[in-house]
Amino acid sequence: MIDVNELRDPIIAMYRLPGIDEVFTFYYDETNNVRKLHLTAGGMNIRRPDCFVLGGIVHAGAPRAINLGSLRAALRFQPNVKEIKLRLLGNGDLLELLDSAKVECFLRWLSDEGFLVHYQVTDLLYWSIVDIVDAILSEADAPQLVAVHMMLKDSLYTLLRDDVDGTAELLGRYSYPDVGHERRGAFVAELLDLLDYRENMLPHFQFYMLKGLLQIARGLPSLPYLEDESPNILIDGFGTFFLNRLCLFKNASHILDDEQQIETYLRSIELTDDGAALEHFRFADSKSEQGIQLSDPIAGLLGKLFTYLNQTTADEIADDLARMGDRQRSSLALLARLLDRSTDVCPAFAQYVISDEDRRRASFMLESEILAG
Repeated sequence: MIDVNELRDPIIAMYRLPGIDEVFTFYYDETNNVRKLHLTAGGMNIRRPDCFVLGGIVHAGAPRAINLGSLRAALRFQPNVKEIKLRLLGNGDLLELLDSAKVECFLRWLSDEGFLVHYQVTDLLYWSIVDIVDAILSEADAPQLVAVHMMLKDSLYTLLRDDVDGTAELLGRYSYPDVGHERRGAFVAELLDLLDYRENMLPHFQFYMLKGLLQIARGLPSLPYLEDESPNILIDGFGTFFLNRLCLFKNASHILDDEQQIETYLRSIELTDDGAALEHFRFADSKSEQGIQLSDPIAGLLGKLFTYLNQTTADEIADDLARMGDRQRSSLALLARLLDRSTDVCPAFAQYVISDEDRRRASFMLESEILAG
């Protein structure tokens, strides 16, 4: 049994989120759900996992009928096309999708109809390794480092992100996250050696702060999150991401795409709201649930966006923006304004488990298009 307020109240207190108690209807789909991420003899079971996105459309009020007739007509879908899917709107990477007339049409229709967008994006590698920083800070008496914990996570991720194979090999040698007490010193020593070797990847201040953190780790009696854990298991499932949304928006209705693993997980948990049973979500077949159909392209497009941002430097993004054609610019501007309008209604519609650097890249790309429009 879980009281949703025990999970949501600390988040609301920390971020002072407006609109969190309003009545909304959320529709969900997901993309890049690898089910599990673990270390293998050859690295990771997914060599370089793309960003996981749980998201879709949202509208104010209780569930209501959604008519897709005008959208299907605008997309020129034949009657035998049963569902709206991203793959029917376009193919390829982000830049190729932005050049699709159907993607542009879809985004324009969503905006004209007044729908909003919600999403939770997670960089799976980032999420897997930031426990190193949290483990040290939880034991160290270093309030000056706690104050810059996000910068420290960003710095560690910068150190490890570009050589995914090398990072997986390093973590695998220590059965991460089950590094254990005996191997902890050697693990931290390797991170320090790697930091010195790649010093030029970080600004001086970030380099010395991360070095200080790792040096502190050498003298700590224990490192929680890195001991007595399941060896080689980086991510054991995505149910907690769904649970987060259900708890955060307790007054909303949540309509989720059929996913047996997630349904089994959520059905095993009895959610309550101050002692009263809370039954505010259901699973549905996308063929009969138009809101889920609209969520498939949104989740897929955002997955492409954040994977692109994760794997593309700021300079390369600037070059790509300069080379964009009219349709690409139009589609990106439509997406940027849709995301901006959504978070104006409720900032918690967007949640991120990604590095600060990738958030800066996202701001640069999306804000450039809003300003240009």
